[in-house]
Amino acid sequence: MYSLKGKVTLITGASSGIGAGTSVLFAKLGAVLALNGRDVENLKNVAKECTKSDGGAEPLLVPGDLTDEDTVNRIVEEVIARFGRLDILVNNAGILAIGGIEMLNLATYDKVMNINVRWSSS
Repeated sequence: MYSLKGKVTLITGASSGIGAGTSVLFAKLGAVLALNGRDVENLKNVAKECTKSDGGAEPLLVPGDLTDEDTVNRIVEEVIARFGRLDILVNNAGILAIGGIEMLNLATYDKVMNINVRWSSS
């Protein structure tokens, strides 16, 4: 099996689904984790699963909505402040808007693109 021992990893969308599963797998592989999501209670539960699966330190929780650029900057700053670096980003957060392009308004389009495509930190 592969090893991510000591690799500082930020996983977005870690509070459920693929992000939660990825978090547990990366913990088993020895990664040092920072977990992002909007649901703090779910993040805490995922963090407990990660700690149980590898017996290591509990992940850093950096909750927040990635459509807000100040939040994105804060998350990255917190990870760097705690661990001194960021080795791996699993940019898993995503949302879905139901309907075709002709039915979506510009605000909905912007929200989907900001979370699914544009994830930046200055």
